[in-house]
Amino acid sequence: MAAPLMHSVMIEATPAKVYEAISTGKGLAGFWTSDSQAEPKVGSIARFGFGGPSLAMKVEELVPDTLVRWSTHDGFPEWKGTTVTWEIAPGAKGGSEVKFNHEGWPAELPQADLASVTYVWGRVVGRLKNFAETSKPAPFFP
Repeated sequence: MAAPLMHSVMIEATPAKVYEAISTGKGLAGFWTSDSQAEPKVGSIARFGFGGPSLAMKVEELVPDTLVRWSTHDGFPEWKGTTVTWEIAPGAKGGSEVKFNHEGWPAELPQADLASVTYVWGRVVGRLKNFAETSKPAPFFP
């Protein structure tokens, strides 16, 4: 297995607000892709459109205001077998700390592909911060 892709960000918003952004279709459409369909229900399938290719993630675990975990269900072939985890904790000085992890990558996946995905996820996590702090939608992929 390749190393997991990880990001961490401090967000000036409550864990409840961050959790809502990550676990609902409306929230995900505010920072990831405007074509997001998701509900905060374990076992449901979240769908994300990107103007051609699409991605489906199964909601594996939800802990309100604390954790969202998805596994790849369908879509990008190189993502098969991967898991995305968003951990949310109260920040030491208020707000929230979000730890993002995308793991399960096959060892044979080229490093250039992992670098590209890492870069894109970093931008998505940054947009989550902006959306949670301002409530102004600005999805990474409109």
